[in-house]
Amino acid sequence: KQWYQRRVRGCKYSLLSAKTKMKFILLLVALLVSSAVFTEAKTRPSPWKVVRRAQPTVTLELLFALKQQNLDVIEAAILDVSNPYSKNYGKWWTQEQILNTISPSKSEVAPVITFLQESGFTDVVNTGDYVQARASVSVIEAVFKTEMFVLRHPDGRQIVRSLGQHTVPSDITYIVELVAGISELPVVHNLKTRPVHKNNGVGKVDPGVIVPAVLQNVYDLPATFPVHVNSSICLAEFQGDTSFAKSDLTTFAKQNAIAPIQVTNIVGSYDPSSPDPESTLDVQYGGATALNSSVWFWTVSGWMLQFANNLFGAKTAPLVVSMSWGWPENWQCQVAKPCTNSQNYVERTNTEFMKIGLRGITLLAASGDQGAPGDGNPSCSSPQAPISTIFPGASPWVTSVGATMLVASSDNTPLAAEPPVCKNYQCSTSTTETVCTYPGALITSGGGFSDYTPVPSWQESVVSAYLKSGVALPPSKFFNATNRGFPDVAALGHNYIIYIGGQWMQVDGTSCASPVFAGTVALLNSARMNKGKAPLGFVNPVLYAAYAANADTFHDITTGNNKCTESCCDKYGYEAAAGWDATTGLGTPDFPNLLSYIESLN
Repeated sequence: KQWYQRRVRGCKYSLLSAKTKMKFILLLVALLVSSAVFTEAKTRPSPWKVVRRAQPTVTLELLFALKQQNLDVIEAAILDVSNPYSKNYGKWWTQEQILNTISPSKSEVAPVITFLQESGFTDVVNTGDYVQARASVSVIEAVFKTEMFVLRHPDGRQIVRSLGQHTVPSDITYIVELVAGISELPVVHNLKTRPVHKNNGVGKVDPGVIVPAVLQNVYDLPATFPVHVNSSICLAEFQGDTSFAKSDLTTFAKQNAIAPIQVTNIVGSYDPSSPDPESTLDVQYGGATALNSSVWFWTVSGWMLQFANNLFGAKTAPLVVSMSWGWPENWQCQVAKPCTNSQNYVERTNTEFMKIGLRGITLLAASGDQGAPGDGNPSCSSPQAPISTIFPGASPWVTSVGATMLVASSDNTPLAAEPPVCKNYQCSTSTTETVCTYPGALITSGGGFSDYTPVPSWQESVVSAYLKSGVALPPSKFFNATNRGFPDVAALGHNYIIYIGGQWMQVDGTSCASPVFAGTVALLNSARMNKGKAPLGFVNPVLYAAYAANADTFHDITTGNNKCTESCCDKYGYEAAAGWDATTGLGTPDFPNLLSYIESLN
């Protein structure tokens, strides 16, 4: 009964007040089609109680994923155009090129369109390799031979979801690979709090707070930069996490003596009346790091497949996207079944990420806050599976971002200019980093090896060097050393302060690190676009090439481990080491050196 209490997102929060805030995290359930009939577990997590059968007129939106073709062609293309040593580097494909290569023919899809329309579905749209459609409860029950119910949480919230057996009509299984949108269930998440005005240093951890000026001090990030007019950064939120307040952005900018953060594009639902810490954190620090880049705020009600499909399908899209959310790879179907195979869900979503990267869009994701044990073992009590991974943080098509924290040091570097917020709170002047870990922090940086994806070619040499370095590793039966290692990079993830609802809140998490590294990529995009070059797009091969050319493009984090979670420490995990490691990846950015390498590329 513990798994549904774990948070999906990569951050922990602390309020000036002692208030504990509860969030609801909704996991997408995908209906995987490999045969005609699936049986869903009839039990539900205990907070949710069946109230009654759903009204037949209530409508839901479904997403039918069609079987794709030429995936090998698409993969070869993205590896070619993202390779800085290739003559085709930066020659990103258009949406039309990608869809023409990967989609089934219209004649193959036509029977699906006809079937759905004749069955009572409305707003049926063929987007190439997907069909989107809406249907009433009565239609869904008839087509999938299931029953829909109203479920209620103790706080009064109600949802309509399916229970029992689902039958996928044989008319469409010849080409429909997956149906998303039938069974979702919010998961309760209780947030921890800690007053920001208290000494937040534990042991050797620096007690100072992190603000944009501190990030500039540690990573040599610029306070001003010639930002290209087309530079953009997007903060993606999931499962109804829809709120930040523009008034909070104004105060945050003034107190940090930075330019106003202007959110130019909002996609999906948005409610500023009750600002949320996750959204506020992402926008304040993503926007502050990216300087005058256009800021997008994008929300979806579901999970990764829905977002990836929507993002790829957008005619106008942001160039850099940060996702501070995640859930174990092998638990993508944990909440409700007929999502019968998490690996299939992960692989299909990875294909969508690959399509997005081939468009020239950079995706970044938090590596998780529960260390190597992960959300699969948050209480450090599973001897059978002491280590778990995270998705999308373990995807090869995103830049996975881990977290560090500052160590108290006598060799400090004063801030170039102390902003007003530092008059009220002690801002850190340390520049010495270690792996972010409990109990010194509220979280532990996630990292490890994917359950499903083999190690990519651009990462193979550094991962192999780590495994052969003699560093202590978990027993081999608990992880697959031949698979993709994560994270790729890291940034500070402890003692950030955000301004929300009229007060300062202290925040820890890889949720802090991901938008900061995303903002760094946005600046690097500007440097390229100012010279008439293409944006960085799928950036992982370039990051590893930059490290190979000059190891000083990253601050190497060589102390610490990720054996802990948010509340306990386990026997197994990964150690920091020279070079890439499964705690902080290649390390944290040295902006001038990284910029120098990026400017050298064609």
